[in-house]
Amino acid sequence: MSDSMRKLALSLLLILALFAQTGCASDTSPEPVPDAGAGTAEGYTALVPNDNQDDIDREIVRQLQENHYNKVTLDDAFSEKFFDAYLDELDGTRGVFLASDIDHLRKQYAHQLDDELKDGQTVAAFDIYNTYQKRRIQIDQWALDKIEAGIDKIDIDDDETFDVDREDAPWPANAAEREALWTKQLENQIINLKLDDLDDAEVTKRLKQRYSNELKQLRQAEPVDAFSAYMDAYTHSYDPHTDYFSPRRSEDFSIDMNLQLQGIGAELRNKNGYAELVRLIPGGPAAKSGKLKPTDRITAVGQGNKGEFTDVVGMRLDETVQLIRGKKGSTVRLQISPADNSQSKTITLVRDKIELKDQAARKQVIELERDGQKVDVGLITLPSFYNGTADDVKKLLQELKKNEHLAGVILDLRNNGGGALGEAMKLTGLFMNSVPAVQIRDAEGKVQVLGDRNDGPVYDGPLAVMTNRLSASASEIVAGALQDYGRAIVLGSQTFGKGTVQTLLPLSEGQIKLTQAKFYRVSGKSTQDRGVTPDINFPPVIDPEKIGESALPNALPWDTIKPTAYPYSDEIVQLLTQLKKEHVERVANDPDYQYRIKRINLAREQSQQTQVSLNLATRRAEQDELKQKSLTLANAHRKATGEEPFENYKAFEESEEDDSPAEEELSAHQSGKPDEIDAYQTESAQILLDLVQAFLADENAQPNAA
Repeated sequence: MSDSMRKLALSLLLILALFAQTGCASDTSPEPVPDAGAGTAEGYTALVPNDNQDDIDREIVRQLQENHYNKVTLDDAFSEKFFDAYLDELDGTRGVFLASDIDHLRKQYAHQLDDELKDGQTVAAFDIYNTYQKRRIQIDQWALDKIEAGIDKIDIDDDETFDVDREDAPWPANAAEREALWTKQLENQIINLKLDDLDDAEVTKRLKQRYSNELKQLRQAEPVDAFSAYMDAYTHSYDPHTDYFSPRRSEDFSIDMNLQLQGIGAELRNKNGYAELVRLIPGGPAAKSGKLKPTDRITAVGQGNKGEFTDVVGMRLDETVQLIRGKKGSTVRLQISPADNSQSKTITLVRDKIELKDQAARKQVIELERDGQKVDVGLITLPSFYNGTADDVKKLLQELKKNEHLAGVILDLRNNGGGALGEAMKLTGLFMNSVPAVQIRDAEGKVQVLGDRNDGPVYDGPLAVMTNRLSASASEIVAGALQDYGRAIVLGSQTFGKGTVQTLLPLSEGQIKLTQAKFYRVSGKSTQDRGVTPDINFPPVIDPEKIGESALPNALPWDTIKPTAYPYSDEIVQLLTQLKKEHVERVANDPDYQYRIKRINLAREQSQQTQVSLNLATRRAEQDELKQKSLTLANAHRKATGEEPFENYKAFEESEEDDSPAEEELSAHQSGKPDEIDAYQTESAQILLDLVQAFLADENAQPNAA
């Protein structure tokens, strides 16, 4: 071999060795994404992993395999589940990927993701994300071209319908079928904006802004965006409360957990391109307004009292949050699309810092009359479990006990999302002797029993606990313990079902929040998934199919463990049949309660519609019909309560009485109007009085002791 040939061979060997050590582009470069008949994607650049993301991948896999409560085997079955979760993470409404994309990606990666996780590889993560990114740019470009050609050329007078629930729909077969789908999507968006009384110029402006924002974000996407979406799908395949936080998301999470957020006080999630409200933080401007509720969708954000609205549909959630956040005392306006598909509304809020005092327990007195006698029922509303909760409630109980007409106490835990577990233990101890309150089982199967050590209850009289779908975690522990002991009657609707314990673990970059344990009641029943079922149910304001643990994918299952030793009284259980009968008979003639139920049913009926007309005149007629139904219900209620009916819908809308059942319930205590007792609180007081009378009747029926 000549010297020149030897040098060439040596050079090739060195190059190959270098590529083998560092991972050459040929090993990690993403596959090219075909145009597939949808035209070029202007500004599209394929993303490639950062140098450290394979290492972070391995860290996350190790932490989940070693520390997560749910012991998952990384095999082909998990790979398929993870693959589907990643597709849903990117394209939950199945309108971006083409069927050919799905077939290709499924064939290549459906059984490969578990192997890539084990090896710390992210090839699939980026190939799938790049396919999504290119397809999204293509369809957004197409939509923007349609809008710029004139929305008057888009037909909103035909008799077609649009399926707004596409979670289980097939992906479009090809580019033409996808354009037909998005034509309907555009028509629906135009109709929605026109129903808000916007003219063509403003509708065009909003839509251009919407799609231009999306294109800008897609073209500026970074490797961390693909990696985070991939890891979200992976962690959520274990359970819905396990999350990966990149360094940027870690900072946001820390801000939210410490409640140092100067904004509106709301937890949001991205749902089908919308920023959807999940929870209102007690004491925050959103909760105090009484005009917002979970599942409401934010469509636009305006700064100040007159600033132009920025359309946020399709915007990244963190960017939407940045628009909503701001300095204390400043004003933000939100355009809201209600979940019941009623007319959109604009809500004006003044940003504020959430203070502990805004979440503090508060007492009221519900005044009733029974058999010609004045009777008082104490009401303690507790929006969260903060440090000092038990001491505050203890003082309130002591104050209530001074009332000579006090017949019982209601503990209202509606909308209480939990908090300090130790305070929940102490709170239970205010009503009981020293007893266990909760069991906690870790990933190794070890069970710890927690409770409160005290010198006896502060209050041992008749007790009711109110719950709803937003009562979660520590609230469920308290309600479940008092129910298991037979110490209190639980009233309201099924709780959230958040029966898991999370912990934060650091990574070399960012952190991971993972589930390490589960809560169990003293009876051995888990609060996970099923939550606490009330003894007497009130119609739920929040749709349990949309909010709650059972509505989340991959929620850990309900199960049982061995019960702990605990004292039990069946006195309440023995009286439930009688109490339910009296409850049904009473509310049948209670105009406030019936009005509340009818409003709930009307909203539920609207929110469960999965198809909408693409004819503007039809939609206007449907909106007018909904307004008329609401007005008819309101006027029937006013007639039943001896008040003058509203002249028209506008008068009804502007009235202070135009509080929907959700607004009424969600604003209890949080609105700063403690004297407003809602229909469910009043009925809870009546049930508690029924219970007291039943106890007395039972005692009088017992033979005298010898």
